[in-house]
Amino acid sequence: MLADSTLISSLIRLGFTQYEAQAYTALVGQLPLTGAEVGRRAAMPPSKIYETLARLESRGAVMVHRSEPIRYVAVPHSSLLSEIRDRFNADLETAAASLDRLPALQEPGLVWSLNGRDSIIRAFGRAAVNAKVTLFMGVWDEELDELGAPLEEATARGVETHVAIYGVRTLKVSHTYNMAECGASARLRLSGRRLSVVVADDSDSVVAEFGDQTPDQATVTTNPVIALLAVEYVKADVSGSLMINAMPPGAYRKLLGAPAMQAMMRPIQKLSM
Repeated sequence: MLADSTLISSLIRLGFTQYEAQAYTALVGQLPLTGAEVGRRAAMPPSKIYETLARLESRGAVMVHRSEPIRYVAVPHSSLLSEIRDRFNADLETAAASLDRLPALQEPGLVWSLNGRDSIIRAFGRAAVNAKVTLFMGVWDEELDELGAPLEEATARGVETHVAIYGVRTLKVSHTYNMAECGASARLRLSGRRLSVVVADDSDSVVAEFGDQTPDQATVTTNPVIALLAVEYVKADVSGSLMINAMPPGAYRKLLGAPAMQAMMRPIQKLSM
C-alpha cells in the first residue's frame, strides 16, 4: 500500500530518504511486521528493505523485535515528530548563533534582481520584520494575505508604519491609506501589472512588479536614492489621492480633461521587439 505522495515528500524534507519514508509509513499503525511484509506494503525492492529498516532503527524511527522471524514496528509518529522538531530547533539555534558570529561584509548600494512571486513576497516580509523605526509600503490586496501579519507585527513593536493599500483590505497598522480608486486606474494604465514597494528605515527597499500576464520581478537594494524614490512614490500617490478626494467633482473632472493630465495618464504602450 503506497502512502500519499504528499506525506512521502514531507518526510523526505524532514531528512528521510525515499525508501525510508515508504518503509516508515508502511509500518505506521500496523502490528509488528516482518521485513518482507514491510517491503510488500511499501512497494520496495526486496534488496533494499533490510538496509532501509536498519537505517530507520538507527535513527530511532522503528523498533525491532528479534524473534524468529525478526519483526518491526514504527515508533509512534507523534513521538518521532516531536524528537525531529526538537533536533531541528536546536540545529536552527546553533546555526543562527554561529552565523551571527561571522563577519558581515557587504558592499552598500548594490541592486539585486529577484524573480518569482514567492521570492519577492519573502523579500517584502524580511523588510517588514527587520524594520526598526519606519516602514513605508505600497501593496495590493492580492499580496496582503502573506504580508498583513508582518506589517501588523511591525506596528506592534513600535515601528511607524505607513501602508498604501491598492484595494479594499484593511490592516491594524500605524497609518493606512485607501488607494482602491488609484489602484483601479493604475491597473488599467499598466495593463494588469501591479507596482508594489517597501522601504524599511529609509534604506532597505524592494520595488516589485506583479503581473496578471507578465513575470513577477523585483529589485532589492540598500541604495539610498532608490529608497528615497520608493518612499516618495508612496507619499505622492497618497497625497494625490487625498487631494482628489478633497476636490469638488466638477474640479476633478476639469483636472482629468487637462492636456497635461491626459498625457500623463495615457496607458503605457510596451515596445514591440
